[in-house]
Amino acid sequence: MVAKPPLMPAFDQARIIKRPCLQCQRQSCAGVILCVILQRCCHNWPNHAGAESILKDQQRIEKAYLDDVRQSLYASLAAMRSRLSSVVAELQGQPDVLADLERVAGALQALEASLSAAGEHDDDTALARLRHDQRNHIGVVEGYLEIVLDDLADDAPQAVALREIADLSRQFHVALEKFRRPNQQSDDTDPVSAIFKSFRRGLSSGPRSAEPATILVVDDNDSGRELIAQQLQRQDYLVVEAASGERCLEVMRSARPDLVLLDLVMPGLNGYEVLQAIRDDEELRRIPVVVISGVQDEVGAIHCIDAGASDYLIKPVNATLLNARVSALLERKAWQDREREYLAELEKSQRFIRKVFGRYLSDEIVQRLLDDNDGLTLGGERRRVTVLMADIRDFSTISLQLEPERCVSLLNNYLAVMTEVIQAYRGTVDEFVGDGILAVFGAPLREDDDADRALACAVAMQQGMAKVNARNVAEGLPAIEIGIGLNTGDVIAGNIGSELRSKYGVVGHNVNLTSRIESCTAAGQILASPSTLAFSRVEVLCGKRISVSVKGLDEPLELSEVLGVGLPYDLLLEGRDEPWHRYAQPIAMHMSVLVDKRLGAERLPVSLHACRDNALLVACDTALQLPVDVCLFGPDDTLSLYGKIVGQEAGNYELRMTVNPSLHAQLLALDSRDAK
Repeated sequence: MVAKPPLMPAFDQARIIKRPCLQCQRQSCAGVILCVILQRCCHNWPNHAGAESILKDQQRIEKAYLDDVRQSLYASLAAMRSRLSSVVAELQGQPDVLADLERVAGALQALEASLSAAGEHDDDTALARLRHDQRNHIGVVEGYLEIVLDDLADDAPQAVALREIADLSRQFHVALEKFRRPNQQSDDTDPVSAIFKSFRRGLSSGPRSAEPATILVVDDNDSGRELIAQQLQRQDYLVVEAASGERCLEVMRSARPDLVLLDLVMPGLNGYEVLQAIRDDEELRRIPVVVISGVQDEVGAIHCIDAGASDYLIKPVNATLLNARVSALLERKAWQDREREYLAELEKSQRFIRKVFGRYLSDEIVQRLLDDNDGLTLGGERRRVTVLMADIRDFSTISLQLEPERCVSLLNNYLAVMTEVIQAYRGTVDEFVGDGILAVFGAPLREDDDADRALACAVAMQQGMAKVNARNVAEGLPAIEIGIGLNTGDVIAGNIGSELRSKYGVVGHNVNLTSRIESCTAAGQILASPSTLAFSRVEVLCGKRISVSVKGLDEPLELSEVLGVGLPYDLLLEGRDEPWHRYAQPIAMHMSVLVDKRLGAERLPVSLHACRDNALLVACDTALQLPVDVCLFGPDDTLSLYGKIVGQEAGNYELRMTVNPSLHAQLLALDSRDAK
């Protein structure tokens, strides 16, 4: 009796195919595989009869195995979804956490859908693709679970359930690796693994287009041109012929071949002149050119390479060598084309990033984030900057009178125009705080004219309010006015916040000082600190100067009203030199001083003597510390106006206020009534 062969691992088809059956010595029959699958010699089946039946048994075994793994995956998914549902029900009051859990639920749903879509007869490549996709989805589950667990307390009951889901996801991952045919022991068919292997094999296995490459053969000698064309056609290349240099350039521009074989000596345009024309054309220079010449001239070959040729061959050209050179150049071109596509996609992505982040950050900050590896590192550096702060006058009253949606429309009209102006003067919008704007000149990039641009920007912003109010009036919204404060000094500029959330900004005493300067402004006014004027090199037209006491400073701060800036900006605020309109009779009113934005209890008797633009000339017997916010009350409280007293003129106080369209009409009506 013949001894049976030693037992070998089941389904080891790869090894068996390399050698004959140990019993029957037959190598090319189905029994070669069956001998090992059943751990018996195929001689038990004369003439290998019944092989088809045995193969069906193998398929049933494989199907049963895959179904078993599939059911274990379904069980893990069901357990994860069940626990997730209970956690979601308990966290209804935490929208941020629920948003992350919804992503987990979506990934679990995608896992189940992907698993359900897998067919019973999928080959190894399809199963590898399925495992690849499933790893992506389970990675989403585990990633968002980690985020939610970081947000919850360690001892929270929901955290315990989420950790159980995380454990189940890891079990799912282990089971997923078993979801392959029993004879497949590695991920050789995994598409991702194949990509890495292609890199390890080197460029020789690079991308080869499914379509045949187009090669242009240029030679004035018909027989030589046809010979090379025939050699290339035998390698399944698509060949186009040209008999002159002029025709070569025409075909290159119209057909865009993948490679050009160019004879050097031709009537009309010779090969060297064609190379120069190709080099001067941005599109054509991307096409590789091989010069073929019957002249063995080393210097000539060097000149051709310098002119842009990719290679230089001597006639007669060996067919094998020609094919090797052509194949290598086409492969290199394919990689270069792919690299250009990648760079184009990268540029497209950067444009998208700029477009999205440009709505929140200046171009300089976006560029820094894209270029600097440390662009997101927390921390800052000391910089001398000019800080600009702007605020809508009497916005609290306006917002109370408008529906929230209309209030947002008003703000959007205002912020859109102001942001345009700030960026036009190369300022950085640090942040919007309600109706306030904080802009910086000198960070992240410092320039010598930071203070000049900030001053010009402030005047341009006041001029831009006409455009803002035109939009507001067209939408039935009230007209608004702003005050602007400017200050120059050292701040800390950098990324501020935490590793989870941060922003580029500026902090320090000079930022706070700018805020206090801005609070001293009246509607339509610009106030600048002495330091801003000192660092400016442009001519500045200043109006009144006011002395204010500022918290944190021992001495009063002298502020200057900015009315315009000289060349190269040449900007001037309008309406500041209008003459006063004198009332026929002083208009008797009362006035209350605002303390911390609240009306004081005392009402002071005052009289209005004149008006111009948004300013009133007010007589009051009580001495006031300027600047000061006040509210005027008309007879019987029929009229109330908020404003700021900014100075004195001819013994009276100058009161600037946010003017509504009916202000002058009401005051003139009072003036006419008093005159009668």
